[in-house]
Parts: sequence; C-alpha cells; structure tokens
Amino acid sequence: MNQESPTVKTDEAERALSIRHILVALDASPHSLAALRAAVELAARFGAEVQGLFVEDVDLLQLTELPFVCEVRVYSATARHLNFEELERRLRAQAGEMRRALQAAAKQTQTRWAFRVVRGAITPELLAATMEADLVIVGKSGWSPAARQRLGSTAQALFFGASCSTLILQQNSHLRFPLWLVYDGSPLADDALATALALTPEDEETLTVLILAAGPATARRLQARVAARLQARGLAVHFHTLDSSHLQEVASLARRERCGTLIVPASETLLEGSTLLTLLEELETPVLLVR
Repeated sequence: MNQESPTVKTDEAERALSIRHILVALDASPHSLAALRAAVELAARFGAEVQGLFVEDVDLLQLTELPFVCEVRVYSATARHLNFEELERRLRAQAGEMRRALQAAAKQTQTRWAFRVVRGAITPELLAATMEADLVIVGKSGWSPAARQRLGSTAQALFFGASCSTLILQQNSHLRFPLWLVYDGSPLADDALATALALTPEDEETLTVLILAAGPATARRLQARVAARLQARGLAVHFHTLDSSHLQEVASLARRERCGTLIVPASETLLEGSTLLTLLEELETPVLLVR
C-alpha cells in the first residue's frame, strides 16, 4: 500500500472538504519543512494552491536595540552583539531559502503556489492569513530543541484560533494512514467524518472512530449514525467508546494501536480546558482539527 500518494475519492465527502487554498507557515525549521512537503502533497491531490507565508519577526528585530542581547557561538562559546542589519539579512536569507524550497516542491507536482514575506508579530500575521485559507499546515514546534516534543506557541495559537482547519505535523512527518476520527455527534463531527472519508485512499481498508459519549445509550446512537454514513464505502470500521470527559485516553490508545493521523472536530466541548492541548503534546502523530 502506498501511504504517501493515495487516490482521493470523488464523492460527496470530497466535495464537503473543499480545499482550494492551503496556507503553510514557513520558518526554515525541520517542522516547517515537513509542513511544506505535506502542503504540496495535499495541494496536488485536491488541485489546490499552496500559499507560503514567511513572517519577519518584528519582536525579534526589536531585541537587537537592547545592548545586552548577544549571539553566543556554539563551538567557540564566544559572544558578540547582534545588530539589526545583520539579523535582517539573515531573515531575508531564510525567506529566500523557503521560497526556493516551495518552488522546487511545487514544480515536481505541477502545483500552483504563491509566496509572501511580511514583517510583523508572527501569531497575529498568521492568524490573519488563515481567514483566506481552507487549511493551514504548521509544524508542531520551531527551532528550540528543548521544546521539540511540546506544542510551540505559534502552532498552539493556530490550532485554537485559526479561521480554517488546521493540520499540526511533527518533524519528518506527513499525512499518515489509517485515519482515526474523534466523533462526538456535533455538526462539526459530521464535517470531520466527511473529511476522513475524503482523505481515505482507495487501498485503505480501515477507519478507527473514537466515540465520545456521556453514556452507553448515547454511544450506541452515535455509533449507528457513523455506521450508516460509512455503509456505502465498504470500510472496516473499528469503534472505541470513551466517556466524553476522558479525551486524554486517546493518546495511550493511539500508542497501543496503529494510529496514522488523528482527525478532531473543533466543537466547543473539545476545545474547552487544557485536555486537548495535553493530548496534542503527547501524540506523535499528525493531528487535523476540522472547522
């Protein structure tokens, strides 16, 4: 089974997904490069355009005005003042590197692309850009080795505040199969189910659905609804039922079984509190939040 280039179904579920513009946040980090590869792959499959955005961090540039801000060289352990002009040149060089990477990746798949550099605060600029996108893809964290397993501040802001669906990727990751779907019966959960159907390739035979319900009767009703939607596809569906207050159990379940990509509806109940944030930090698989 080829998991990297699956065929997309041309049915009602695909039309419900409606991906035409994919925004990818680029900063030259390994996680960012993984996001770039995934963006181009999905754009090629859905006939979408990839819109790369590089933000020259104005807060970082302003730090050079402080006399005590220095650059410490790793090998020599020597420190020297980092001036505004030099940092500006480095950011422009990174932007050029990202533009070339996007151009090369898009050329291989004949994907339409655009690249934009803006100067400002990273999070507000990216959040504003999501208003014109159908999907934003971002790496789980940036450059910091200490935060490699944690959800970076930019990824966290996009995940919980973007105007469109959001895909969070690990370093060297891509959209993987089989898909797992969190289903709580909300209208967004039905959208997430349609998304899972659209993304499931022809040669993938299984879909795992995690039913979140407050009691057995509700769980049975939700499972029957999902089964009815999937009946025509011929997929083997594996159901797991979790108490609606036990979302944190998903991480341990995903580690025990083969989870490719987790799809989560952006319903209010799931976004409340810190449970979903903790789950994101514990998971090593891609997570797609459907809005």
